[in-house]
Amino acid sequence: MTDDLKAQRDRYIAFSLAAADLLIEVDGDFRIIKTIGATQALLSGLAEGVIGREVCDIFIPADRAFARHLLNRAKTIGRIEPCGLNLLQAEGPPLLVNMGACYLGTGEGSTFISLTVLSDGVVAQTAADGQSGLLDLEDYLGFAKKKIGVKGETAPKDMKLVRVAGLSQAMRQLPVAQSELLMGEISSVLRAQAVGGSAAAQLSEEAFSYIPSPKGEGASPEALSRDIRAAAVAVGLPEDSLAPSVLNLELSTGNLDQDSIAKALQYVLTDFCKPERSPISSLAQGLKTAMAETVQHFDNIRALIDSQKYTLFYQPVVRLDDRTTHHYEALLRFADGRAPFDTIRLSEQLGLVQDFDLAVAKKALETLTKRNDVTIAINLSGLSIQGDLFREHLRQLLSAASGVGQRLMFELTESNAIEDIEAAATFLRWLRRTGYRVCLDDFGAGAATYTYLRHFDVDFVKIDGPFIKDARDNPRQRALVRSVSHLCRELNTAVVAEMIEDEAMATLCQDMGIGFGQGYLFGKPKPQIDEPKALVVGKRRGVIESWG
Repeated sequence: MTDDLKAQRDRYIAFSLAAADLLIEVDGDFRIIKTIGATQALLSGLAEGVIGREVCDIFIPADRAFARHLLNRAKTIGRIEPCGLNLLQAEGPPLLVNMGACYLGTGEGSTFISLTVLSDGVVAQTAADGQSGLLDLEDYLGFAKKKIGVKGETAPKDMKLVRVAGLSQAMRQLPVAQSELLMGEISSVLRAQAVGGSAAAQLSEEAFSYIPSPKGEGASPEALSRDIRAAAVAVGLPEDSLAPSVLNLELSTGNLDQDSIAKALQYVLTDFCKPERSPISSLAQGLKTAMAETVQHFDNIRALIDSQKYTLFYQPVVRLDDRTTHHYEALLRFADGRAPFDTIRLSEQLGLVQDFDLAVAKKALETLTKRNDVTIAINLSGLSIQGDLFREHLRQLLSAASGVGQRLMFELTESNAIEDIEAAATFLRWLRRTGYRVCLDDFGAGAATYTYLRHFDVDFVKIDGPFIKDARDNPRQRALVRSVSHLCRELNTAVVAEMIEDEAMATLCQDMGIGFGQGYLFGKPKPQIDEPKALVVGKRRGVIESWG
């Protein structure tokens, strides 16, 4: 070799090591031929000791299939963009590295790999416990929103939507180890095609998506489907057990602003999780369809409110010590059988929940004028009490109702975060001064729970049902519930437990210091409030017991 060629070779090696910590040459079977750089530090051995080793084995087990798919991709297209993988270490946790690969297709058919140690602040996508490394829908949306709409050659042009029909059934039928292996292989197939190896997600049991490189070097739908079917065969499934299909979503944004892009993307990905829906091919089409459905939903809910095709069902809230009914919670039910929770959440998104809250208040007041022997609690959305117009309308409605006072209660729900804490606190203080009791609902369900308790003066705190159920078998959860009960006693605030379905749960709630309960044990929601029953033998004198 001439001096010029040696100098050129040394120069290329220097350039490579300036950008990477370790260079690895592998043969056609991906076995290590040669290493240059920090071999002992990264691979826990001398260069001679790693020769012949399968290069994918230097990574954690959960990343080996991913590494293999990346290297196969490099052999197909020549070069891959660096992707994050977890490198095994003899001692301590895995080391996150960027792996790049280049295949020249000459000589012995070697593939050249570069490994670069990433900074401590970078978090690996794939966990050492065998997680797939795929993002969930929420994280994928956040990632995609940052990428889409940027200008330049790095801006993604397409998004792939992948449906693997039959996967959910296969996952249920396979043993746990085999199902994890199958999902790991499918994840690796998709991540190997995604930008940076991380822009891939599982949207539902059978729906996936990834953002390919903007350079247009991705696998064809046929090749992708073939790899997924091969993964099924590898775990012992018939070749036709999975039926993959790939759709292309154009990401040209035109004149769409970032807010419109986000709405369109949210709609398209959510809609793709429903296999019965027609596929959408572009963001513009997705936004148009989303807006049309939003208008339709708005009109439907508006008509529902105006036509009053709903009623109130009442569920008793009882004192746990003597089982007498303290009050009833009013719950919305719709004549057409639609789900109350979904309808209310949609009305919040469309800005119509204030109308629902006022309509419920009117119906509850009508019931109270007919039944002066009961107390009713109605829900108030956190979104509603932030509106000046809503607060004024509710004041007018309550001012026109005489003789109600202590018999109407308000439960503040946490389905929407309250941004103007002070304005809400002022309004709740006005309600209490006027004689209406206030309950903080869904305690424990959201992150703002203690913030609300710190700022709002309330008469009751209702602990969220799942929080209570977990306390049955979880000592830590029981300790937390007891601490909430103790805190509320210090604040002179009563505590209500939801979802009490048997005597054992009722006894546990009393043991944890809870004074009131609600659930099927005491009565299911019904369209009418029963007349008070006669005195029950053994109850304290003067108590009337009412069952809902």
